[in-house]
Amino acid sequence: MPEENKKSTDVALFDDDLLSGGTGLEEMTSDDLAIPFIRVLQAMSPQVNKRAPEYVDGAEVGMLFNTVTNSVYDGEKGVEIVPCSYTKRYLEWIPREKGGGLVTADHTADIVRQCTKNDQGVLVLENGNTIDETAQFFILLLDPEEGPQQCVLSFSRSQLGVARKWNTILRMAKIPNSEGKLVPAPMFAYKYLLTTVELSNDKGSWFGFNVTQSDALTGGDKQLAYQAKDFMGAARSGDVQVKHDDVL
Repeated sequence: MPEENKKSTDVALFDDDLLSGGTGLEEMTSDDLAIPFIRVLQAMSPQVNKRAPEYVDGAEVGMLFNTVTNSVYDGEKGVEIVPCSYTKRYLEWIPREKGGGLVTADHTADIVRQCTKNDQGVLVLENGNTIDETAQFFILLLDPEEGPQQCVLSFSRSQLGVARKWNTILRMAKIPNSEGKLVPAPMFAYKYLLTTVELSNDKGSWFGFNVTQSDALTGGDKQLAYQAKDFMGAARSGDVQVKHDDVL
């Protein structure tokens, strides 16, 4: 049997009768889902350690890593993304030397006034816990094989400068409306290339995010634009539950 006919027969198995009972996922809510984070793999990341249970085949330092699918992307080549929504978070952490772990991600900006900065510029509460000011972007990652995937990008500490520059680019972006007038562009009007770069200071070196503007969405990207708009709405309404890693 020709391969094309075999595929057609396989698809036809799921007729209206088999589909009439639903998917079995009807009681699933956003609390039951884990939205992926896109991380940068570092020298100490278990995904690059071949003896660690978290090891991912082909993972290397400086690559981009999807925390749910375990997909890795070449950090130098990068991957295209579409930003959909932005928010700021203030995460409280227990220091590693005291056991580590996330305390809460629900602080407001007021928590900063309760902190002092240590000699490394880290915000520290009276109880010794630290506060991470975190710029959080909800994005569609355009996986070349799997298509658009809903993900989160988080920028904190040394990476906040990258987030501020990206926000400036997003604020400056304009597009023509139906009357031909230039108006502020929604975040998802342009694609961006997400790559990684090597950074260093007197304490060592590591890899961080880099974001550059790519192509504007065109008429052929209409479905992608609607997906981005829907994700923006879900993120704004709180329907997207972000479960931060329990490690800093």
